[in-house]
Amino acid sequence: MYESLVAYFMTGTGNSYRVADWCTNTAQEYGLGSEMNQVRAGEVSRVFPLNSLAVFSYPTHGFTAPWLMMKYVWRLPKGERRHALVMPTRAGVRVKGVFVPGLEGTAGYLIALLLLCRGYSVRGVMGVDMPSNWTAVHWGMNEENADVITDMAEGKVKSMTRTVLGGQRHYDGVVQFSIGLLLAKISFMYLIIAQLILGKLFFASDKCNGCSLCQSICPKKALNMTGMPKRPYWKYSCDSCMACMNFCPQQAIEVSPLVIILFYYVASVPVVAYSMRYTAELCNLHLQTIPLLGFGIQYGYLVLAIAICYWFLHFALGSKFIRAAAGLLSHTRYFRRYRAKGVSLGDIHRK
Repeated sequence: MYESLVAYFMTGTGNSYRVADWCTNTAQEYGLGSEMNQVRAGEVSRVFPLNSLAVFSYPTHGFTAPWLMMKYVWRLPKGERRHALVMPTRAGVRVKGVFVPGLEGTAGYLIALLLLCRGYSVRGVMGVDMPSNWTAVHWGMNEENADVITDMAEGKVKSMTRTVLGGQRHYDGVVQFSIGLLLAKISFMYLIIAQLILGKLFFASDKCNGCSLCQSICPKKALNMTGMPKRPYWKYSCDSCMACMNFCPQQAIEVSPLVIILFYYVASVPVVAYSMRYTAELCNLHLQTIPLLGFGIQYGYLVLAIAICYWFLHFALGSKFIRAAAGLLSHTRYFRRYRAKGVSLGDIHRK
């Protein structure tokens, strides 16, 4: 039925790469050729051969699909009924022998819908539990827990791939999708607001030696090396994929919410409240009756305020003393980092 399998993966720490790799290995069992492509910012969406099965693997962000994958799929050439398989990864957790599955919400079926709109035939959708890599919030999975979750995922992915390669269809995660619809407001707010703030919570501690590895491996090209000495500066396009934090050889990428969130609050919240009230009085508007206008004013100011605050913060972190103090107050300094087992930088960050 198929002549080859083409896997498109978007990854930070290797989870989605592992899914794509299992799919290509399964295709080789059938004697099919295989190809893997990393989805990165700025790349042209490439069509795959007519008689190929395309696999799309990517992380779940805010109970939905990340912007980068949505844009990549929407810009694909017309599908002409080419076949596709959608497998988003979600954050599985195992503690004290107890496994808790992740929640992909609308991540799978949103990409499936975009593929259908572009003329592709979606043969299957399934969320895949992989070890949670959100080390800005919690420590990385230890080896035992990560292995258990990964082994379960490998079996599911290979079974799903064999099902579709055998000519059948399989659509999983309907309940997850229903929950995702209920959480759609949270997903929407994450994509337009929370992502902006989360990306600005990172900073390089006094351990940073300016090697710029974080800049070179970022799939969103969301990092610049600026300042004296050169240190990473996160742009608004960062979507917290955790590549920089988990692959930094010095473990210098950290998050210090006790300092930074307080800084943002003091600098932004009182000012935005005053500016909204002043603008409403000046224009004789009642913002409660025009919610979109009120939201637009608040959102515009929030974007500007965060940019200004982060610039000053980045400037202040030019001081070794301030970097050291921020690092000591960071919970992430004491966290175990996470990388998908058996995955190298060369595997997941391809030129």
